[in-house]
Amino acid sequence: MDTPPRRRIIDVLLFDGVNLLDVAGPVQAFEVARFNGDKIYQTRFLSLSGCAVTASCGLVMSVTGTLFEGAVGNDLLVPGGAGIDAVAARQDVQEHLRQRQAIPGDGRLISVCSGALALAEAGILNGHVASTHWSRAPQLAAYPNVHWDLDRIFTIEERLCTSAGITAGIDLALALIRADCGGAAALGVARELVVQLRRTGGQSQYATHLAAQFTEDEGLARLIELVVSDPARPWTRESLADAAHMTSRTLARRFKAYLAMTPAEFVERTRVEQARRLLVEQLPLKTVAKKSGFGDLQRLRRAFQRQLRTDPASYASLFGNEC
Repeated sequence: MDTPPRRRIIDVLLFDGVNLLDVAGPVQAFEVARFNGDKIYQTRFLSLSGCAVTASCGLVMSVTGTLFEGAVGNDLLVPGGAGIDAVAARQDVQEHLRQRQAIPGDGRLISVCSGALALAEAGILNGHVASTHWSRAPQLAAYPNVHWDLDRIFTIEERLCTSAGITAGIDLALALIRADCGGAAALGVARELVVQLRRTGGQSQYATHLAAQFTEDEGLARLIELVVSDPARPWTRESLADAAHMTSRTLARRFKAYLAMTPAEFVERTRVEQARRLLVEQLPLKTVAKKSGFGDLQRLRRAFQRQLRTDPASYASLFGNEC
């Protein structure tokens, strides 16, 4: 990117019970971002009353103004946390969000974690793809017009940006910095924060990954790492057992005990996740089938039906618009 990006003001909504990491992660990413040495983003911290708020961890945070008064910034960031439900239920918040969305231009509404519920309650996410923290899944039936995909780390659709749990707010911030300032600026932020520029995999994959890492079975954890890092390898029952240094019967028993699935089910689930990422990048279906380890389209289609109740082409048409 040769043309300097326009400087942006990001308003950050704070409220009692906010998750501190939802705020600190993306805000720090925007703070670090530079283009040719120049700072691009300015953040302003606002509350509903203009008074200080207390995060869920007990930290008291001061603010510079109220959400409802004064000029609005280019973007609004809505974090999540235990207090978001009360915020989302307020009519004045819903109206303010709708007003923000109606402003012409390139202003964005950015949610982190359960902050997406405030956007959904205002009706802003209707007809759009969105993500939020997996623990909020039982509440999402109240928003049937939103295309929820809880296995996405983040979504960017038009001027609506949502992210999954907590640290995914950093992933979303990096994607926005990349869109605004170019890849070099985003890479600089990732290196400064010592994070990946672009994570692969979704919430379910990370949950499975963590389940393996927190077992005392080092062989199983090592195998999980191998499959996730190379799902296209021609994994068989025998090669999985060899990689874990155990018999096929022992491996099956430990998968059931720790992950509540068979080794074959885990491989398929991992390959489906890889295929989803490739489809979002709009690669041809045959290429996706090969690179994800399915080999042919028929196996890819059958796996998608089992895992997602849809077919790859339909998934690509709905979700293949991520930045």
